[in-house]
Order: sequence, then structure tokens, then C-alpha cells
Amino acid sequence: MKNLEDILHDYTRGDKPLDETNQELKELDCGLQLDPARNLISAQELAETCVGETPAEANGWGILDHGVGSLEKVHVVNGCTVDVDMGQEAAYVYIGGHKYRLRGDVLTEED
Repeated sequence: MKNLEDILHDYTRGDKPLDETNQELKELDCGLQLDPARNLISAQELAETCVGETPAEANGWGILDHGVGSLEKVHVVNGCTVDVDMGQEAAYVYIGGHKYRLRGDVLTEED
């Protein structure tokens, strides 16, 4: 069985659509689901999403996990989130099949 990271990597790479991702999350029994009205990453958004060698090269659309029981769609430009600043709170962004730690509004390598 896949874990949460694998499922979100598949979704943010475009390997699985939202409905299949939600089915896998349900089977995982983790209590998380992607909201089609808030978390859908469109085909165009997936096409605009890319990651590179460093977190600063990440651009496009991803999913934010900030530990409150819901996942949020986020826009990333040059390794920074556009509308989210988590301050000192622990948060992670899944984008393009990668997972980054979010510090304030900047993507960094995981600890």
C-alpha cells in the first residue's frame, strides 16, 4: 500500500487524477481528502509546473500540508509560495513529485 507522500507525489506529477487520489487517501484511512473545489490542479497548471535541482527552481502548483487536517492548493514562483506565509509553523509543499519544507514562504530541503 502507498503512503501519504507517494499518493501526493503521484497527484502533483499528474500521474493520478483527483478522484483516484482521493480513493487512495480513503484506502489509506489517513482522514485527508482533496477538495475538488479547492485542490484541483488543472492540466494547464500541471503543464506549468516544474522543479529543478534546488527548491528555488520550483515553479507552478502544488499541495500544502500544514498539519491541520486539510490540504491546500498553493502557487509557487521561484521557490516561494505566492499567497501563503507559514511563519515558524511546520508545513510541507508537494509539487511536481517532490516534497519541500516550507519556512515562511520559502521552499527548503526537508530536515
